[in-house]
Amino acid sequence: MTKIIIDGQEVEADPHKPLIHACHGHGSDVPMYCYHPGLTPVGSCRICQVEVQQGEMPPRVVVACRTPVSEGMVVNTDAAGAHEARRQCLEFLLKNHPLDCPICDKAGECDLQDFSFAEGQGEGRSVEPRRKLEKRKSLGDVIVLDQERCILCSRCVRFFEDVTHKAQLTVAGMGARSVISTFADRPLTGNYQGNLADICPVGALTLKKFRFQARVWNLHKSFSTCGECSRGCSISVEVLRRREVKRLRPRYNPEVNRWWMCDTGRFSFDRFNRAGRLGAGLLAGRRGMEAVDRERALDEVGDILRVHAHNEVIASPWLTQEEGQELARLAQRLGVEPCFVSPPANDLEDDLLHTGDPSPNRRGLEELGFVGRTARELIETLAQRESALLVGERIGELLGAEGLASLPRSVRLMAIDTHPIEAPALRVLLGTPDASEREGTWVNVDGHVGRIASAKPAPEGVRVLCRDLVDLIERLEGQGQETLS
Repeated sequence: MTKIIIDGQEVEADPHKPLIHACHGHGSDVPMYCYHPGLTPVGSCRICQVEVQQGEMPPRVVVACRTPVSEGMVVNTDAAGAHEARRQCLEFLLKNHPLDCPICDKAGECDLQDFSFAEGQGEGRSVEPRRKLEKRKSLGDVIVLDQERCILCSRCVRFFEDVTHKAQLTVAGMGARSVISTFADRPLTGNYQGNLADICPVGALTLKKFRFQARVWNLHKSFSTCGECSRGCSISVEVLRRREVKRLRPRYNPEVNRWWMCDTGRFSFDRFNRAGRLGAGLLAGRRGMEAVDRERALDEVGDILRVHAHNEVIASPWLTQEEGQELARLAQRLGVEPCFVSPPANDLEDDLLHTGDPSPNRRGLEELGFVGRTARELIETLAQRESALLVGERIGELLGAEGLASLPRSVRLMAIDTHPIEAPALRVLLGTPDASEREGTWVNVDGHVGRIASAKPAPEGVRVLCRDLVDLIERLEGQGQETLS
C-alpha cells in the first residue's frame, strides 16, 4: 500500500488503482461521470478534478480517475481551483443538455442535478441554441436513448467492451456532432442490456419497461437476492408505495455479481405482481375448493399426513434455508426422504453471471439433505403415494399442470403455493409469501449466502411458511402423543 495525504489525513492507497478510488474510500466526495469502478478509466468528462502536490512541485489540478497514486502525494479535493475547474466542465456539459428534468426517469437520482447544485453551476453564459438531436431512439427491446441528454461519458461503450466483451456501442461522429450509436444502427442484443440504464449518470439511457412507471422518491428499496438462477445476484427490490414491484436493480457484491445483473433477473418482477394470489386456505368440498380459515386447513393437512403411511414431501427450489430446515424436520417426523423439484437447465448460461440453473437454493437444499428430482420422476412417484405435501413458491408451476392433473383422485394432494393449483387430487391449498414478501437465506452455486428481504406485505390471510411448518410438526407430534396415551 502507498501512503498519501487526502484533505489533511494520511491514508493508505492501493497503488494499482487510480487516485479517485482512494478519495472515495476515505470519505472524500469527488464527483464523477465517465469513471466507474468496474470499467476502464478514460478521463473524458473532467469532472473529477482535484488539487495534487508532489514533492517540491507547485500544486496542480488533475483528473483523479486517470492519476496514479504515489508515495507522499498531497491531495486537496476541496481546493478552490478544483471547484472552479469542475464548475467550468459542468457549464460545458449543460450547454446542450435539455431542460426536461420534470419528465426524466432519472430525476431524483441524477448526478448532473446533484453536482450542478454542489458546484454552484446555475446558469450558462452562452446564447447559442441547444443542438437538436434524436429523442426516444430505440436501441432494441430493452433500452431507449435520448441523444440530447447524453454527455458522452462513454460508460455504455466501455461496458460492452470491458464486461460482456462484445462491443455493440460506439461514439459516432466528430466534435459537436458526436453521438452514442450502435454499429450500423443494429439493435442491441444479449442478456445484460439493462445495466446500461444503471451506469448512465444522466438518464440518456433508460429502460423501456420502467419509463414513466414511477418517481424514484416514491419507491421503497429493500436489499435482497435474485432468484432466477443459482448465482443469487445481490439486488435492490424497489416497490411503489409498498404495493407493486416496479424495478429490480443490481447491488454491489464483490464475491457474487459485482455491479451487474442479467436481464432475465432484472425483468422478473412481473412474477411478484401477478394477480390471483392465494389467501388463507382452500379445502376440497362438494362444490369444489371452498375457502376456510388457515387453522382449519392446517388441521386437515395434519390429519391426512397422520392417517396415511405412504406420504411424500416435495419442496420448491425457491425455499429458503430456514424453510428447508423446518420442512426437513417435518419429513423426518413422517419418516420420508425430503426432495425438491429440479427443473432442467435453460439455455441462458454464460461466462459472466447466469448459471443456466433456475434453482436459486439448489446447493442449500442439498446441504440440508434434500434430493433433487425431475418433475416427471416426481409425478410418477406421486401416482403411487397415498398422500403428498407440495411446499413452496412456484411448486405447482414446476411440477406442471398437466402432470398434476394426471394424478388419480386416490392421491390426497396438499399444496402450499403462491397461486392456485388445479388438480382433481387436490384436497388442501394454502397461500404462502413469494420472494418479495418474506425473509430468509439462499445458498448460491459457489456457497455464498444471500439474504432475501420482505419488500412488501403478503396478501391478507397469508403468513410465513416456517410458522405453518412448525404448526404442522406440532400437530403431528401432539396427535402422536395422544395416540400413545
